Amino acid sequence: MSEAESASSTWSPLPPLLLEVLSNTLILENTLPYLPLPTILSLCFASKNLRDLLLHTPSVFRYVDLSRCRGAYVSPDLLTRIDIGGHSWRAERMDENLTEDEFYAGPLRGVLSKFRQMKVLQNVQTLVLDGLASVTVDLLNDILTSPEYNVRLLSIRKCHNVNEHKLQQLLQYICRPSRPEGTPRLQGLYVFPPLEHLDINPRIYENLHVTRLDTTDYSDPNTANPWYTARGQVIAQGHAQRSSWEATLLACAGIINFDAVLCIHMHEDMDLVLISTSRDFLMDSSSNYAVPPLATLALGPDGCADCGRSPQGAPVWGVSDLREFPLLWPPPATGTLLDAVRPPPRKGPDGKPSGSDLPQRLIVSCTWCLSNRYCEKCRRWWCSECYNTAKLRPGPSDLQRFSTAQGFGQIPTRHENETHPDSPIGVSPGNGNHTKVFGGLCIENCLGPAWADR
Repeated sequence: MSEAESASSTWSPLPPLLLEVLSNTLILENTLPYLPLPTILSLCFASKNLRDLLLHTPSVFRYVDLSRCRGAYVSPDLLTRIDIGGHSWRAERMDENLTEDEFYAGPLRGVLSKFRQMKVLQNVQTLVLDGLASVTVDLLNDILTSPEYNVRLLSIRKCHNVNEHKLQQLLQYICRPSRPEGTPRLQGLYVFPPLEHLDINPRIYENLHVTRLDTTDYSDPNTANPWYTARGQVIAQGHAQRSSWEATLLACAGIINFDAVLCIHMHEDMDLVLISTSRDFLMDSSSNYAVPPLATLALGPDGCADCGRSPQGAPVWGVSDLREFPLLWPPPATGTLLDAVRPPPRKGPDGKPSGSDLPQRLIVSCTWCLSNRYCEKCRRWWCSECYNTAKLRPGPSDLQRFSTAQGFGQIPTRHENETHPDSPIGVSPGNGNHTKVFGGLCIENCLGPAWADR
């Protein structure tokens, strides 16, 4: 064997070219989620062949996240000094007739114009603009109504220059009954920011026999979605006061999904047993009583603590319409509503996925529907059949019997509670109408486990 033949026999074949690898649709589809937008744009300028491949493949720019795009960033200095003189913007002279919205939206419009020039703007179906000061209602009006855009899922959380009132008017307008057929193209809007992590002081509960403190940071994207866990409060909007978003969500029902839902089913279920303070607040508030409040409490799929039932008509995955479920974070790269609302598998008692035996249920509520029937610690709640507070007569005797200065020596037994002279007429042992929640904590599980055994 000659020396040349011996050398050639030891050579390994050259690896395939990147262009050849990405030309495989299956490989490209599975690689795209790991490539940030700057990397994709750099590949477009690497070679003409790569550019042609990426720009002519619709799925490449189906998901676009501009929340960290430097070109769409507005300096905080400009946000505070806009009224004290002109600023040069991208070497262009400031027009005296330029509106404030047009000024703020300048950077983001410049970025979107680049996509228009690349002829990929129509391919964008999931658009993430979180935290950008260059997002304005005028720009959103173009995104939602202009035929140049084909955005199906849009995220604008923490965009502080968005006028909420004008945005709500825009959404109600594009969802009006007389809207053109096939509009709006938008199917889901992320607008409610996640609830920031709350530091819980364990000393608050040191004398309350509480054994479990939930300090999970549900704003972490790696955490299981809070809508399908017994999380408690999920969003801040509409938790303590009625929200102006309630009428908008009702007007857009069945057309646009949001990352929040209305308290429709629990509101109907608890209407007859609503405590007077909650009913008075809902009746006296500026919002229409017929418009359900925002659901801000996630109760998990297990249902009532006693009977396990859910509010009548509560959404069940695989049975209910997709429009009844909230959008989950993060927005899917596929740009489809099905993937945006698909809940995580329901877990069984052992903490493992339960499979098809237990379908996932969405059980949520506003704060007013669960007044005096929800434990803020263990996150259990009681339905109207198992705990009818309308049959109770709370008074000073309840306070004297259920509270003590330092402990629970005076807490009555279950039998004493149900047969006490001050108990409501017609309440018999075992019917579930004895007091279950006191001071925001359930008596049996969190205020004092010893009470159940006495």
